[in-house]
Amino acid sequence: ASGINAEYGQAGLSITIAQAVLNKSYTLIGKMDPYLRLKVGYQCYETFTDAGADKHPCWNKVYHCPLPNTHSIRTINVEIFDEKALVEDEKIAFARITIPESVFQGHTVDEWFPLSGKLGEEKEGTINLIIAYTTMPMLTMPYQRIHYPYLGAAPQHFSTPPPVTEADVNSIQDMFPNVDKEVIKTVLESKHGNVESTVSALLQMTEPENRQ
Repeated sequence: ASGINAEYGQAGLSITIAQAVLNKSYTLIGKMDPYLRLKVGYQCYETFTDAGADKHPCWNKVYHCPLPNTHSIRTINVEIFDEKALVEDEKIAFARITIPESVFQGHTVDEWFPLSGKLGEEKEGTINLIIAYTTMPMLTMPYQRIHYPYLGAAPQHFSTPPPVTEADVNSIQDMFPNVDKEVIKTVLESKHGNVESTVSALLQMTEPENRQ
C-alpha cells in the first residue's frame, strides 16, 4: 500500500528534470542545443531547449504526471535531443529509469541516473531527476502533451544567453567572407549564440547574391 492517501486528489508523480552531464558533444559547428523528452505511461512531455548548453544542459522543469493507479507505472523513459536548424533533431542520449519503490512510500528521491547512447550502455552521461509521489487536484481537462519551445515560452530571465565569442564570429566569417563582421555578430546575438541558426539565417540573407 502507498504511504500517501489519494482520496482527495488524483495520484501522480512529480518529476523534476533538473540537469544532465553528457560525455560527448555531437555537433560539428558550435555547441549542442539539448532538450529532453519525458515519457510516463502514455503521456509525453518536452522541456524547452537549453540553447548552447552543449554537454551541461540545465532545465529545472517540474512535471506533474497523473497515474491511473499506484501500480500502473514503475518505469519512465527520458530521451535527450540536440535541436537542429537545418536537419532533423538528433537523439544523443536515453534511459529507461525504474522508479525507486521508496517513492511510492512517500519519499522524495533526488538522484543521478546513467544515460545510454552511441558511446554504449550507461556510458553517455548522467541525468539528475527529483521524483516524488503526490496527490493532485482532480482536473476537468485531461493532460495534454506539453512542448516548451526555447523562444517565447521559455522564461528568458532565468538564464543568460550564451556569450558571442570572437572565435564563433571568425569561423562564420570564413564561410561568408563577403558579409561584414558586425552583421555576423548581430545575427549571432539575435540567435542567442547558436552558430547553426546563424549560418542558416546568413544563407537566406545571401541567397539572392549567390543567384546573380
